[in-house]
Amino acid sequence: MKKIIFLLVAAVCTFVGCNPAHEDIGNGSHITVDELKAMTRVIVDKVVQIAEQKTYTATQLTPIVLMENVDVKDCESVALYFGEAIPDTCWEVSLTGEDNTFERIPKNVLVYRCDFGNKVKNGVVSKIVLRHIKDNQTNTLTVKAIYKNYGYRVAEGKEGLNGNVITCYTSAPVNAKWSFAGKEMIGNFASKKMTVKTDGNGDCVPADYTIKLTALCPDGTELVVDYPVQCKAISNPLVKYYIYGDPNRTDEEKAEDPQLPFVPGAWDAAAMRFSSTEGAHLPTIPDEVYFGLKTLIFDVSDVTDNFDLKVMNGWWSNTYYDHVKWVNGLNELPITQTLADECAKGGEGRDLDLMLYSGSMTLKTVYYEE
Repeated sequence: MKKIIFLLVAAVCTFVGCNPAHEDIGNGSHITVDELKAMTRVIVDKVVQIAEQKTYTATQLTPIVLMENVDVKDCESVALYFGEAIPDTCWEVSLTGEDNTFERIPKNVLVYRCDFGNKVKNGVVSKIVLRHIKDNQTNTLTVKAIYKNYGYRVAEGKEGLNGNVITCYTSAPVNAKWSFAGKEMIGNFASKKMTVKTDGNGDCVPADYTIKLTALCPDGTELVVDYPVQCKAISNPLVKYYIYGDPNRTDEEKAEDPQLPFVPGAWDAAAMRFSSTEGAHLPTIPDEVYFGLKTLIFDVSDVTDNFDLKVMNGWWSNTYYDHVKWVNGLNELPITQTLADECAKGGEGRDLDLMLYSGSMTLKTVYYEE
């Protein structure tokens, strides 16, 4: 969450710096499309590869130094690409090698980003170090590549591949709405991680996006501008924040609250009610998830042909989505403002509730990505 907070602070600072309320546009009521374009920037962060593929062998708590004295001037992070998904929760990484600076790499990730914080001195990372903490075993791990990442503040003009973070801002005196592949954000500043897939070899498959800016002028004139963008590398991987079934929990946490896959019954409103007190399985969703309008992702299996789902609240007082069909794998449920206002504890506290009309499936995990 620290990374998210940092981005929000940076966004606020940049927005204030633009000071759109004092922009002189001459005619006082609306601007042209060309004027809007002149006052708008759509920037993709850049990455530069600094290490080639290599396989390392580790024993318990023995440091593996990947690189030393790395020049990262103007950069905001480094990203490690792995040759295979991290197999367990026992791998750690540090940018100094000091014991109190290691951070755990989540299970199943292929790319992990290391933010600098206060670990960089004079524009240099002293060491990039891996270690494995599991007892009495020898482990191998392939680091496919290491990239340094130039954020949006310095990405323009830098050499390298386009990363997967698109940052947009306008100093025009308009109300701005940005559409990132169907995900909308309101405000004169917006930043979004985009999805970049990898192929069977773990290499990125370039992804094409069109970022749409819809600008509302003071006189009601609406302007629309499209910005085609291509992302070629993962500079800041999407992180899964689990609400149910987190595979990275410790053995103690799993023993206390197993959060195992389950099969909800039809017309059982308690089975998939997100309430730590009223629900049968799923915990209460934090307010910041509701009011952040996150998209919940449900990983399910064994979906039957007659599957039919109702999305409501625990009071049965509103239906947000009706007769929803799911498939085996990942299924999305966007949180709307109305849903958040009615279901969050800081709202009306009615709890999000999913109920089957008919059919069956096995619910494994629930998470959102940022």
